[in-house]
Amino acid sequence: MFTLVLLLLVVGFVYAVEHSWPGFHRIGAWWVRRGEPVRCWVRRAPLTYVYLTVITFTTWLLANTSEPLRKAFLAEQSTNLHELSTNPVTVLLRSAMYVSPGELVVWWVGFSLVVAPLEHRFGWQRVLVGFSVGHVLATVAVAWLQVWAIRAENHPDPSRVLIDVGASYGFSALAALATYQGSLRRRLLWAGGIAVLLAAAVAVDLNWATVGHCVAALMGFACFRLVRPEAAVHHEARVRARRIYEAEL
Repeated sequence: MFTLVLLLLVVGFVYAVEHSWPGFHRIGAWWVRRGEPVRCWVRRAPLTYVYLTVITFTTWLLANTSEPLRKAFLAEQSTNLHELSTNPVTVLLRSAMYVSPGELVVWWVGFSLVVAPLEHRFGWQRVLVGFSVGHVLATVAVAWLQVWAIRAENHPDPSRVLIDVGASYGFSALAALATYQGSLRRRLLWAGGIAVLLAAAVAVDLNWATVGHCVAALMGFACFRLVRPEAAVHHEARVRARRIYEAEL
């Protein structure tokens, strides 16, 4: 009920601003003057904001279900060994579509600051490839290491009911990929910051998720060819050609 009321308030606020209701005229005038850069920023990164919209919707949907149902549903979307052995392709796709409510704001900020600039410069195709490489290969690597640990130490399967969903592996790969932008000093600082964060995560809590983030970051560093300068020039040329075409229509 609270979510529905909040949604209705947001819709009502937008409607009031667009129709210049008394008290909302100044807000509408400000948005007309200042809103275009925001709209342009979002339009130039369609994949980023479509993905954020999808995970916002799925998070809202799950937040309004009961705890037992939510856990059972997420267990079926999780990339644990059981689900990967029965339906690997589907679960690899679906597992990236769910995050916890507490993470949602973090992902909106993180993707807007890190992923959107990559998409502006190189296009959504290369961003999608980088995200997919990090998400899929890190998941597969963690699963392989789990199988190896089970066989080597003769332990029972630790991930039979593990819930492992989210955007963090793909984001880690793209964050590492963002290293190859700007000056040499900026690149070294960015790469050093990622290395420090990963080292701190390993020192504080070494678990399978931490291993996955490290693997995803390494995959991002290895995909440097996705963000070579020629790719940025090619993308900018395509954007300009599309703008010219649209202007002539």
